[in-house]
Amino acid sequence: MKLTIALIIIGAIVALFVLLFTVRVRVDLEMSDELHLSVLAFGYRIKILPKKEKKYNLRDYTPKKIAKRDKIAAEKAAKKAEAAKLKKKSKAKKKQSEAKLTKAEKKAIKARKKASRPRVHDMLSLFSKILKIFFSGFLAKFHFHVARIKIDVGSDNAATTALMCVGIRATLRPILNFLDKHSNLHGMKKAEIAVTPNYISEEIKADVKLGFSTSLGGMLGVAIRAGFAFLVGWFKIKPTVPPEIERAAREAQAKLNPPTENAEAPKKGPKRSKKQKNESNASQAKGEDKA
Repeated sequence: MKLTIALIIIGAIVALFVLLFTVRVRVDLEMSDELHLSVLAFGYRIKILPKKEKKYNLRDYTPKKIAKRDKIAAEKAAKKAEAAKLKKKSKAKKKQSEAKLTKAEKKAIKARKKASRPRVHDMLSLFSKILKIFFSGFLAKFHFHVARIKIDVGSDNAATTALMCVGIRATLRPILNFLDKHSNLHGMKKAEIAVTPNYISEEIKADVKLGFSTSLGGMLGVAIRAGFAFLVGWFKIKPTVPPEIERAAREAQAKLNPPTENAEAPKKGPKRSKKQKNESNASQAKGEDKA
């Protein structure tokens, strides 16, 4: 029986990983008069935008339910006010404690904080490494689908319209080339891509239809790789605080937060069972009878 349960659990875990690494999620974006956004996963399409109009039920607005909601809101506001009061009180207490420190003790605490921070150069190199891992893996796992990109450029000035049109063209083409080089770009041969000036209109109108898909497992793998690289790099660049600075800062911190002395509670003996209590009471009763 135990072997069967173990095999079922192992099979469920394997099936979950297979599902994660094989199922693809697709996001479709379409923008013309309004924005349409939908997600396709596990064979089901979920529409995110435009949002459905909220339907109001008159049963939710009876005097009893309104009073209940008002009561819950008042309780939340009271809890929030109490939390803010406690936070303010703790800040004031901390400020009073810091006022008792000498200049040397304050300087020791600041020196420990400064010594425990990594150098800016090391942090920048670490973040650049993480971004490189993340984006290289992120883009490699993505499949972009371009169906239509039509931008109608207009403004209140003809020269401005022409300059904006040239700028959008000069920006759009490198972005598509970058995606084509570092990811999987589909549909470019059949896609409608056009940036046209409109000297009559004063607005910029866009008619765009895009989509991208990826596997959940691939994204999870990239996130794990980036997280592991960050932890390893952080432990490498994390500096060690000199012992003399650490010692002086600990002494100042001990003065800032003195330990509370609690009176020792009297030790209680082992808890007796009901049977032991009855036997003890019976022996006392016999002693009293003999006396």
